[in-house]
Amino acid sequence: MTDLFITKHRALKKIREYFEKTGAVEVFTPCISPYPNLDPNIYPVELYVQKSDGKKIKAYLHTSPEYSMKKILANLKKDIYQISHVFRNYEGSKLHTVEFMMLEWYRVDFDLDMLMEDTKNIFVEVCQEISGKPSAKFRGKTYDLTDWEKITVDEAFYRYTGIYPDQKDKLYNFLRNSGIKHTGLEIERYEEIFFTVYAFYVEPNLGAEKPTFIYDYPPEFSALSRIIDGKGKRFEAYIGGIELVNGYQELTDPVQLKIRLEKDKAEKQKEGFKYPIDTDFLEAVKDLPECSGASLGIDRFLMVLLNKENIKQTQGLNWI
Repeated sequence: MTDLFITKHRALKKIREYFEKTGAVEVFTPCISPYPNLDPNIYPVELYVQKSDGKKIKAYLHTSPEYSMKKILANLKKDIYQISHVFRNYEGSKLHTVEFMMLEWYRVDFDLDMLMEDTKNIFVEVCQEISGKPSAKFRGKTYDLTDWEKITVDEAFYRYTGIYPDQKDKLYNFLRNSGIKHTGLEIERYEEIFFTVYAFYVEPNLGAEKPTFIYDYPPEFSALSRIIDGKGKRFEAYIGGIELVNGYQELTDPVQLKIRLEKDKAEKQKEGFKYPIDTDFLEAVKDLPECSGASLGIDRFLMVLLNKENIKQTQGLNWI
């Protein structure tokens, strides 16, 4: 375990050095907030804060520092980054834990291609620091982190299923006729069908031969990214079928942002979760510069770089 903490120290030091030399400012935000992130596929850890006057306040551990960092970015208007622990309920697998360490960063006036290059540079520099070379051996295969494939979601779906993601009926029939039994699917529930195809038939192939960026998502899955020419300008980075980074050309239109947050809130409410919207965040977005941002799961990243099979092997003392 001693070696793990030394290695992790070197990795975090190198990340900070990279952002320092590229002109980014390290920021710090609270872990506890009266507002949760509203990502429809992520659930916050809820808690109550007891004030000295006896008042009890419901709050949430952040699932990402995104909202708080964008409030800072709206004011600072400079590249920023943060390394923090984040928390997500209902997580538990070889790749997921309730608490984990995240790097999140934002670049002013970056588009998606520039952010992908930024991401590649981080991978190379950290790997070089840990192993002395810009390549990592994971699950029996050596990956050159200087050489990445870029593939659109459309291209990836067609390559691995023979169907494009907007061919909703064909995707539904593909699942019904596949060798894996998928139950409870309804043709009207496109999002569920999309993610089932993605998770079972596309994602395991991403980054199998070389590190891969998959980008340009259907608008329904654009999260808080901009939509340009009918595509959500976001990417995910993969090595060996494992997602390591989520990146976005950020939505800076407060009207569109409110629409998306209201939709996410409504979806959560269907599941019995009544989450408030952070109105300060909506207000701050009015002053947000054109930017792109990404988040990297540090423990999972190290799992790949150190050729481990379980994320807990790179977390040290984490019990949950």
